[in-house]
Amino acid sequence: METVLIVEDDREIAAMIASSLSRAGFRTVHHADAERAWTALQQGGIDIIILDLMLPGMDGLSLLRKIRKDDAYAFIPVLIASAKDDDADIVAGLSLGADDYMVKPFSLKVLEARLRALLRRRELDRGRAEEDRSRLVMQDIVLDPERHEVSVDGNSIDLSATEFAILELLMRQPGRVFPRDRIIAGIRGGDYAVTDRSVDVHILSIRRKLGAKADCIETVRGIGYRFKDS
Repeated sequence: METVLIVEDDREIAAMIASSLSRAGFRTVHHADAERAWTALQQGGIDIIILDLMLPGMDGLSLLRKIRKDDAYAFIPVLIASAKDDDADIVAGLSLGADDYMVKPFSLKVLEARLRALLRRRELDRGRAEEDRSRLVMQDIVLDPERHEVSVDGNSIDLSATEFAILELLMRQPGRVFPRDRIIAGIRGGDYAVTDRSVDVHILSIRRKLGAKADCIETVRGIGYRFKDS
């Protein structure tokens, strides 16, 4: 039974989510603030996180940043569930490493489906990791799946789990053009609820982190992206 950490300061909303997920076979843990949620995460046993952004004290984005900087929790899927529906808020959440973003109000059935898709993706990632742990070295970019590390010109860079998966997908087949839907299918198993726009956001974030090597990821107008074949 997977355990969902619900980080939500509205107790009525949290109770509805917890009740729905419990009926669907999940175990739930609820905390109304980021500090207590972080403590719960450190205690272990959390499989996936539902994160509100507007929290008392530390906000949701700060907690997300903290999670993604800690190797012990970097692979735990995070779904943001927030009333903030501006593009800037969605882009900020995805850029910081959220795996999905839902705007309140939302269907509890859709929430359950999104969580299951994220968990399936995690299992697919584990299986893929067991199948191929080979280190990739291209144009001074080194990607090590076993250590989950990427370096550029010898300098380590921090990528979210989703960004790492996208870069690995492109680097494994340099020169091949990947349409956005193929990128989604390649890293999510084809069943992840994500938009073309969020793929673009992740690509922009990867390029920014690659710095001088950003042009290794080329945009093919009207189609998608490819890793430049040296």
